[in-house]
Amino acid sequence: MEYTYFYQTSSNENRKGAVKAASRAEAYALLRKSGIRPYRLVGDDPPKWRGAVLHAMPVLIVAAAAAAAAVWFVPQEDTPLPRRQISGEASLITASLASGWTDVFPSLLDRHLAAYAQPGWIALPPIVDGDARSVFKDGLSEPLPRLKADDPRHVKEIKRIVAGMRRDMEKYLSDGGTVDGYLAFLDERQDEERALRTKAAESVDRAPEDMRERVRLNINARLRGMGIAEIPSSAGEGAR
Repeated sequence: MEYTYFYQTSSNENRKGAVKAASRAEAYALLRKSGIRPYRLVGDDPPKWRGAVLHAMPVLIVAAAAAAAAVWFVPQEDTPLPRRQISGEASLITASLASGWTDVFPSLLDRHLAAYAQPGWIALPPIVDGDARSVFKDGLSEPLPRLKADDPRHVKEIKRIVAGMRRDMEKYLSDGGTVDGYLAFLDERQDEERALRTKAAESVDRAPEDMRERVRLNINARLRGMGIAEIPSSAGEGAR
């Protein structure tokens, strides 16, 4: 996949470039190694099964008639989601956050990843000792909780986001990375996103009053593309 990235130089010039990587996590890692800290990365990870489908196309065509009835029952909403602001009933989201997502995920790994699901938030992952970290890699082989028809909206979203984060982590490890390295990457990315949102809120505050709303709308368009919470019309409240 080719990802387009946007960044600022030391002299505050906005620039963009392109990087080829197998996933968003790998793209961030490659850019950091080259000294670039992007404030936006555009491009979606390819579905994990795309390559397999292309190679198996002849077999699939032969089997299509027999499987046609079953295809209609495959839920499209099962596909992984990129990290984003979670939507749904506020009180339910608050309860899940307060529980550290124990109401959704039995796995320590999945609860850890869920803490980083929303770009730009303060991440509060569960406390992990040295022994617990050693089982994170094994946690990737454990099945995710299945999506259920009666799951609240925010539960469906967090399950799909964590599915995508698991995929990124698997790719990171298969490329030679370590569990500790991936966990450090999660912290670095979250810090960068928080710093960006804080800077965005300050830019809105500093804008002349007659231009402030236009500045806010322009900045929010960029934040929205990164999955980061937008600056409210009242501004001035900075990052979370």
